[in-house]
Amino acid sequence: MQKIDPQEHLEKITTNTASQKSYFLKEESVDKNWKVIKELLKMKISHREFVMWYEGFYLYKIANGIAEFKCSKSYQREWILNNHSRLLKNILYETIGQNVEIIVNINEQGRTKKEKKKYEYHTSDMPIFSDENNFEKQKLQSLEYSQLNPAYSFDTLVVGAGNRLANAVAQAVVENPGKAYNPVFFYGRTGVGKTHLMQAIGNHILNKAPSKKIIYCNSEQFLNEVINAIRTGKTENFRNNYRKLDVLIIDDIQFITNSPKTQEELFHTFNSLHLSGKQIIMASDKPPKEIDGLTDRLRSRFEGGMVCDIQPPDYETRMAILLKKCEEHDINISNEILETIATNIESNVRELEGAITKIATSIKVLGTNISHEEIIQILSIDIESKRKRITPEKVIDSVCEVFDVTSREIKGKRRTAYIALSRQIVMYILRDTLEYPLEKVAKQVNRKDHTTVLHACERIKKRMDEDKRFTEKIEKCQQIISE
Repeated sequence: MQKIDPQEHLEKITTNTASQKSYFLKEESVDKNWKVIKELLKMKISHREFVMWYEGFYLYKIANGIAEFKCSKSYQREWILNNHSRLLKNILYETIGQNVEIIVNINEQGRTKKEKKKYEYHTSDMPIFSDENNFEKQKLQSLEYSQLNPAYSFDTLVVGAGNRLANAVAQAVVENPGKAYNPVFFYGRTGVGKTHLMQAIGNHILNKAPSKKIIYCNSEQFLNEVINAIRTGKTENFRNNYRKLDVLIIDDIQFITNSPKTQEELFHTFNSLHLSGKQIIMASDKPPKEIDGLTDRLRSRFEGGMVCDIQPPDYETRMAILLKKCEEHDINISNEILETIATNIESNVRELEGAITKIATSIKVLGTNISHEEIIQILSIDIESKRKRITPEKVIDSVCEVFDVTSREIKGKRRTAYIALSRQIVMYILRDTLEYPLEKVAKQVNRKDHTTVLHACERIKKRMDEDKRFTEKIEKCQQIISE
C-alpha cells in the first residue's frame, strides 16, 4: 500500500487547486454539512470502523477548493489519508456538489488538559506514549500491515445452520493458532461469509497479540507479488515476507491454478509455515478436490487439515442478519419489509447487507418514512421473479444433469431405486426452493398423491443430514438452477 506523506499531500493540493474556483462555506454550513457527511460515512463503513478511526475527527472548514478536516492523533490522520481519501472526496461531492481536495490536520487545541500535560512535560528519557497507547499504536500498525478490515469481527458475524461448524472451527483457531486446526480451508459459493470469517480470525488474533505478523490477501495479489518478485529479482524478499508470518490468510485460492510458478511458491511457503507451526487459512468457492488445475501436492496439503463448507444462510439466519444490520445502521424497519427482503434474497449475505444499506441511505438522507411499496421499488424486488425465473423444467433438467437420468424417467412409472431417488430430489427442490404447493409438486412428476411428496421431502432431508457427498450434489443442482 502506497503511503501518503501529509506535507507532500498538502503541497500537491495547494498547487492543484490554485486555479480552481474559490468558494467558502460559513461555519454554520460547515456544521450542517458535517452532520450529513457523518451519516453518509456511517452508511458506507461499519460501525466499528467508524468508531475506531473517526473519533475526534471533524470537518473544520471548506475554502478555495480544499476541505480541511481535523483529528486528534497523527496515526489516525495517516490512516484516513491512506485509506479513505477517495471515500471522503466522493462523500463531499454528494454533500456539497463540488469536487474538492482534502487535508487532515492535528487539532492541537482539541487535546484535553491531561494530554497537554503529557506533551508539555515530555523529556528525552520519558516515553511519549503510555503502555496502553503503545499497545493501541502497535495494533493499528499491525492492522495496516495485515491488510485486514477491522469491520470483520466475530461480533458482527451472524451464526446460523449454514456456518455453525465453520464458526466453531474459527473459534478453535483463535484460541490456539497453528495447533487446533491447520490448515483451515473454507469453501462455499460467493457471498456466504467466507471472507468475513477469515478476517474475523485475523482481527481477533491481532487484538490479543498485536505483535503477530499476519497477512490477508487474495490469490490475485499473491500471484502478482510472485510475478513482481521474479521480474525485479527480489524473490528472496518475497519469501522472507511470507515465510516469517504467524498467520497467512489467502482468499479465492482457486485462481492460482493457471500459474505453475505461483503454485510452486505457495507450496514452499505452505511447507515452511506449517513446519513452523504457523496458522494457514484459505478459502475457495469449491473444495480442494474439485479445483481443476491444482497440483496434487498442494491438494493433499489443503486437505490435510480442516476442510469446512459454508452454506447459504437459511431464512432464520437471513432475518437475523437483517436485524443486526438495522441495529448497526440505527434504523427501524418493519418486520413485513424485512420478511420481503429475506424471502427474495436467499443465497448471498452481501446482497442482504446491500439491501439494508440502500434503505438506510434513503431513510437517513431523505429523512422520510418509507412505505413497503417504496422499499420494493428501491430494491427492485419482484416477489414473483424467483418463480418466473426458476421453472419446474429447469429443476428437472438440473437433476437430470447431476444424477444422469432423463426427464422421461423422472416423469415415468419406473420405480428402480436410483430413478425413484432422482424423482424425490426433484420433488424436494420444487417444494423447498420454489415453495410449490404439494399438489402442484406431485403434478410436475406425474404423481397424484401429495403424501408421496411429503415422504420424498422427508427422505431427502434425512439423507442430506447423514451424507455430505449427497448434500453437495443437491447443492450442485441448486447452483445450476440459479445460474
